[in-house]
Amino acid sequence: MHETDLHLDPNEASDLSRVLSEATLEANGWDRAMLTVLDEACAEDALALLVHQAGCPLEDGWEALRVHAEPTTGKGKTEDAEACAVRDGYAYILGSQFGKKAGPLSARRSWIARIKEDDLVTKDAPLEIARLRFGLHRAVNDALAAVDLLPLGPLARERYIDATIATGEKEGKRWAGAILPTDQPINLEAAEFRADGALVLGLRYPVTADGHPLLVEITNPNGLFADEAPVAGRVWWLENIGSAAAPAGFRALDTRGADRFDAIIGDLDAANKSATVLEDHPQGGTAASEHVRFALTDAGGAVTAEPVHHFGEIRRVEGVAIDREGHSHYVIDEEGHVALRTLVIE
Repeated sequence: MHETDLHLDPNEASDLSRVLSEATLEANGWDRAMLTVLDEACAEDALALLVHQAGCPLEDGWEALRVHAEPTTGKGKTEDAEACAVRDGYAYILGSQFGKKAGPLSARRSWIARIKEDDLVTKDAPLEIARLRFGLHRAVNDALAAVDLLPLGPLARERYIDATIATGEKEGKRWAGAILPTDQPINLEAAEFRADGALVLGLRYPVTADGHPLLVEITNPNGLFADEAPVAGRVWWLENIGSAAAPAGFRALDTRGADRFDAIIGDLDAANKSATVLEDHPQGGTAASEHVRFALTDAGGAVTAEPVHHFGEIRRVEGVAIDREGHSHYVIDEEGHVALRTLVIE
C-alpha cells in the first residue's frame, strides 16, 4: 500500500469522492482527482482536492490543493464538514449534524452544501449552503423510531439532548422544538447517492442495539436547497458488521453504481478524547477500521457486507474512493498529518 503525506492543515480530513470531468482533468494535466473535506473549518474553507499528475506512477505525483469557495449566504456560519458525495455535476458536502464531544448539539453543524464539480478548480466559486436547523436530525430520528437502537446513555441524554432543548427554549431559537426528549443525537460521517438520486447517510452514531452500523435514506436532497424539510425513506444496517461487544459505525461511503457501495466502518468515537458517547458506552471505542462492500435492497433492513481490507492498528481511516481502474484510495488521519494511501489489488 502506497502512502503520500498530503500536507493539509488542519490535520482533520474526512471522506473522499471522485470529482472533475475528463475535460477538466485533461486541461490541468491530471488523470485522477478526489475531493476531501476538512472538519475544523467552515464550509467554504473545508474543501481540498487530491490530484494525481497524468503519466506518473500511482505511488508518485499526488498533490493536495485547498479550494476556497464563496458562500452565497452566511459566510463563516458553518462547521464540522464530515461527508461529501457527487451527483449530476455537483459536489455535495454535509456537516456532522452532531456536537462537540462534551455536547451540546450545534446548529452550525446542521447543514448541506453544494458546488458545481468543475468549479472546484476555480477561485471563489459559489457554494450554495442550506442551513437545516436540525432538520436532518428530526428526519433521521423519525426514521429510526422503528429500529432497536443502542440505548442512549445518561450522559449523552443530559449533554446532547436535554442541554440542546434547554438552549433552544431559553434563547428562542428558530429550531426550538426540532429536538425531542426521546431523540438520539446523530453523528453523520458518510454520504452517497443511490442510483435513483436519493441520498444515503452513513451514521457513526447511533447504531443498532446489536452494534450494527446504520444507513438512512433522504429522498429529497435537492429540495433541501429550496427550504424543503428533509424526507427520510428506508433504513438499512450491516448485519455482519459490529457487535454488542464492539459496536461499529460508518466512517465513509463510496458508490460503484447500481446501489453497490464501498464503506469504511470503525469505532463510535475516538478513544482518549473525553467523548461522551464512550463515557456511556466504553465498548464503542474498540471496533477496528475495515473496508467493506455491500449492495442495498429495495425493502430496507439488514444487508450483508463483504470484507475487502482490514487496517489492523490503523484506526483513523476517514475516507474511501475507488478509481476507474479499481484501486482503493483511503484518506487517513495520522499523528501530525493527513495521508493518502492506495491499495492495489493485483
